[in-house]
Formats: sequence, structure tokens, C-alpha cells
Amino acid sequence: MKQQNAVESFLAGRRVVIAKFVAHRYKEVQNKAQKVVGIVNLYEVQCADGKAPTVQMWCPRSVQTVEQAAKDCPCPFKDGQKMVVEFDLMEPNTFDAKNGVIIRAGSVLPLE
Repeated sequence: MKQQNAVESFLAGRRVVIAKFVAHRYKEVQNKAQKVVGIVNLYEVQCADGKAPTVQMWCPRSVQTVEQAAKDCPCPFKDGQKMVVEFDLMEPNTFDAKNGVIIRAGSVLPLE
């Protein structure tokens, strides 16, 4: 996504953040019966104001293991690369003591 497009999206009322990519990992999400219901990508990012939230984005439903996620959904970002995180205002940002603030993203795109 080009920076001008990101700015236009922001001005149109969408929640868009430009951040710097720091790290990436996968995490299994389980229900109360400890059955795996999906895999999420966790992107650690650094914002310009110094905050460092974790951005959460779901892998496709067909991906059911971390090993399969690493093979089918590799991380497209390099260290220090700028990225555009678009998130839904309807999803509240949650605080996890281990991961800090988690933003549930609608899309995560590289900034051109």
C-alpha cells in the first residue's frame, strides 16, 4: 500500500496505523475444551510515538497447526520494514500481560 493511500484511508475514517516491523511469531488459539480452533500471526511492531503493540491477524481457516502456518503463511516482512495496519474500531484492543496491547487487525500490508 502506498503512503498516500494509507493517508486517504485514515482521512476517510478508517483506523490505519503506519508502524515498523520488529518480530513475528505464530500462536495456536484454543477453545475451553483445549481444542485448537485456529492459528494467529502475531506481529510485534514499533509505532512512531514509542508504543510497541502486538498486531494479531488470523491465518486462513484451513491452517490448523503452527508447522502448517510456517509453511503456508510465511511472514512477508523484513526487520525494520514499514507496514500499514488497518484495524476495525468495533474490535476492542485487549491488554495481555505477556504481550502488551494486542490490536486485532483487519489487514496488514507492506508500505511501498
